Amino acid sequence: MASYFHDGIQLYLNEMMDWDEYFRFRKGDDCDVESERAALVGVLETCAEICQEMEPASREHYHLAAELVDGEVVLPPHVQEFYDRLKDAGLVSLSIREEYGGFDLPAMVNNLVLQMASRSNASMMTIVGLQSGVATDIQKYASPELCERFLPAFASGDTQGAMDLTEPQAGSDLGSITTRATEEGGRYFLDGQKIFITNGGAEIHLVLARDDDNFDKSKGTTKGLSLYICPRHNEDGSKNGVFVERLEHKMGIHGSPTAVIRFEHAEAFQIGTKGDGFKAMLDLMNNARLGVAAQGIGIAEAALEEAIRYSRERKQFGVAIGDQPLMKNMLARMTLDVEGSRAILYRCIALLDRNESIKAYLDREKNLSEGERAELQAVMDRNNVRIRLLTPLAKYLGTEASDRVSRMAIQVFGGLGFMAESNPGKLHLDAIITTIYEGTSEIQVSFALKEIGKGALSIVFEELQKELGELKSENLTEYADKVRKGIDRIGEAAGALMQDFSYALICSRLVSEMVISVVVGTELLRQADVRPERFDLAASWVNRTMVELEALAQRVSSGGVERIERCEKIIALMD
Repeated sequence: MASYFHDGIQLYLNEMMDWDEYFRFRKGDDCDVESERAALVGVLETCAEICQEMEPASREHYHLAAELVDGEVVLPPHVQEFYDRLKDAGLVSLSIREEYGGFDLPAMVNNLVLQMASRSNASMMTIVGLQSGVATDIQKYASPELCERFLPAFASGDTQGAMDLTEPQAGSDLGSITTRATEEGGRYFLDGQKIFITNGGAEIHLVLARDDDNFDKSKGTTKGLSLYICPRHNEDGSKNGVFVERLEHKMGIHGSPTAVIRFEHAEAFQIGTKGDGFKAMLDLMNNARLGVAAQGIGIAEAALEEAIRYSRERKQFGVAIGDQPLMKNMLARMTLDVEGSRAILYRCIALLDRNESIKAYLDREKNLSEGERAELQAVMDRNNVRIRLLTPLAKYLGTEASDRVSRMAIQVFGGLGFMAESNPGKLHLDAIITTIYEGTSEIQVSFALKEIGKGALSIVFEELQKELGELKSENLTEYADKVRKGIDRIGEAAGALMQDFSYALICSRLVSEMVISVVVGTELLRQADVRPERFDLAASWVNRTMVELEALAQRVSSGGVERIERCEKIIALMD
């Protein structure tokens, strides 16, 4: 079994991340950076060991599902054991600050834990991912009193979390939320129903609800929504009005309980600004998208490992199928998908960590001049523009690649891959949902288009051009030039999108894939500049995707609004 703590991860821990700057900003100039970095390595080594040991049970008991027993959610034994081992090792809610019993670790480490957990068991990621995400939102938006009350149990692993957004009439359209929050004498109570709630048996629900005092006026918009902590039990141990009505039966991620939740005058605690709950929930949603990207990569890694192993064992006509040219090409394409997804995700996470470190520095250093503060704030602002574009692109690529790679792994196994007991088949069923929850792939590319419309491309491309110019290895020059030409070609094609917003939307997937091509190409070239053994990976990505980029750009440039009418006519043929 290939190591969970592999070169693709160690590359960022050892060379691609600027830990000197990160820890200097976070903890001051006297911080022992090497000791801090070694501690991060230790955390990931422990996580890798646990996840690797739990993988066989995860595959063997894949079809065992969470159950609802007397109103309580019971996880399958192998999932509960997995969680308990992570909990005992202190590998849950890693981002909680030390004052609440956490480790306050970088987003990169937290995301890598989710990736490893997903590779072993995709269901586990939804549990620990939401636990961490809910805790982070509470830490950011709740009062110190509420943080003291709830966060220590998250840090210890004794409490888990769920994010309650979706309702029967409100999926991606959160403006249609009707769960009602009523204030009574300074206390808040929730009434309503939520569906498709991942980890719905959790003790703490972070609920987006519409405030009663302007319910009718705000209905149909995301205004008037506030964010609430709603525990399933009151502080005295009695039951709150939170009920798990049923668990859904799903194609995959069986160990992850997906629930229908009913609130019957359940007491809750408002966090953040009243009426701005949607903005606060966006933080959790964006972090969740990066977590799902990590989940996709973990699943794809597992599928790729299965495919490579089987291709070496399976012989046809006296030769291992992995030695066949077509199979070599397929496995190489699968590897490119995995590494490309990793490259854009890690690039985005690194920007998040850099901004968090700068913010900590600005909060701590009170004697900085206005000029120094303005300069660092400008860096954060530019990084935020890049993060807002890279987040949906990372989620799109990581999950679409997971779906594609796991499907190709089935193909490698042939008829055996179609059997119910095949590991690639199980992984593919898990992969499908990653392209759907936390926003479908179509929603992700539309989000990316929205950021592009705000001018994000100019900042992103400026940074890419700068990084391409800083490459030291001469044998990368040819490929850097190809990426530069790709960047220019995107700029040329983008003009065609200005003619009509509907046409821009129909092209959003094409545009996103073009932008992904140059972002990942640049990141892989940076990797090859540090690790020459990754040259072929970078060169293959650039050669393949720049040809595809030209075709995509041609499609965007040559089309128009008539494409929508043509789509309508094609669909009409099925009436």
